[in-house]
Amino acid sequence: MAPSRQLIEQVADAYEHLYDLVYLRSHPLLDLLVPDAGLERKERAWRLHRLLLQVIDELDPGAQAPPFSHEWRRHRLMVLRYMDGVDPQTAADRLAISRRHLYRELDSAIEAIATILWERCGKESAPTLAPQGEGTSPATTGLELLRLEAARMAQAGRYGRVGEVAAGVLSLLHEVLRGRGLQIELCLQEGLPSIPIERGLLRQMLLAMLGYLIERTEQAVITLSAALRDAEFHLVVTAAPPASVRPPAPEDKGRFSALEEMASLGGARLTPVSEAGAVVGFRVAVPATPRRTILVVDDNEDVLALFQRYLACRQYHVVVSRTAADALAQARRLQPFAITLDLMMPDQDGWDILQTLLNQPETRHIPLIVCSVLKQKELALSLGATAFLEKPVSEQALVAVLSALESA
Repeated sequence: MAPSRQLIEQVADAYEHLYDLVYLRSHPLLDLLVPDAGLERKERAWRLHRLLLQVIDELDPGAQAPPFSHEWRRHRLMVLRYMDGVDPQTAADRLAISRRHLYRELDSAIEAIATILWERCGKESAPTLAPQGEGTSPATTGLELLRLEAARMAQAGRYGRVGEVAAGVLSLLHEVLRGRGLQIELCLQEGLPSIPIERGLLRQMLLAMLGYLIERTEQAVITLSAALRDAEFHLVVTAAPPASVRPPAPEDKGRFSALEEMASLGGARLTPVSEAGAVVGFRVAVPATPRRTILVVDDNEDVLALFQRYLACRQYHVVVSRTAADALAQARRLQPFAITLDLMMPDQDGWDILQTLLNQPETRHIPLIVCSVLKQKELALSLGATAFLEKPVSEQALVAVLSALESA
């Protein structure tokens, strides 16, 4: 069954306001796609934002698709417009198509995404496949290496380089900057690595900080600088001269709080920069090597304690789940670096948990390491697990898999 025209229009509207979390808090898609009424609306809006970004990946036809084919083009268009922030004309130029053709492709892409979301809303839980044998084979080993590499690349893709993200943001804001007589200066430390904040969140933070200064400033220079100092990334956005920035309005207090909250989602500290009675910019500090969260799902207290001992000394933050329901909730909320999953859970089959995590847009990108006494490595990998460790799991084996997932 195809999605209704109303749903397609709502999806298009949500993408047009993708980086306006306040707008998304009251969006009609919220109740359809993020129906968890137990969450605050701002958290549900953030989850809707992430879902809309993640579902773009499902349009990717893969490396086998010919460049500039319809499937390739509509995926690339969504990436350019809503992940890179490229304006329509620039996107059309990069895809070598007319503006009219671009809007036709965009309509097609939005309709395809609406179909994916509609099918997912009415989809029952995925069936569990029958066992396909036990043991390890050369083919299985190759599949595991492929899964690990794919997961590693996905983890790396979650973080963004400041220069690349800033270029997309400035392209998006080009006209409004010119209209207010504002110039942008980029002062980026040479060789700066990826900043450990999710790419979409980093882009949203830059849009919010620049958006505030654009509203409050005319005929000035806005400087965006980034550097790595003392094991921290320092990202600073300021306008000069200070006299060009109007003092904050009473309602801006809530706006600053929202910015601080947004930064905290990425493990960052954000503080306004004040001068001459005005907020002339913002300073963001991000630990260069944040502790990665590992979600350990197992009902065996000895295993939980063992994994905690294995990983705590290696600067991992370990969170444990003893039930399937808690595991699914924690995975959605925490967005951990990886999940270790026991297959023999008391309240729900581990295969069902595996499929649920892989089928949900909010969790499908998280590497899953199946840890079990069952000798079903080939089955686990064929169903989408990133890696398989046979119990009892040694510290060396667990750390080796996690090390393979670390971004370069």
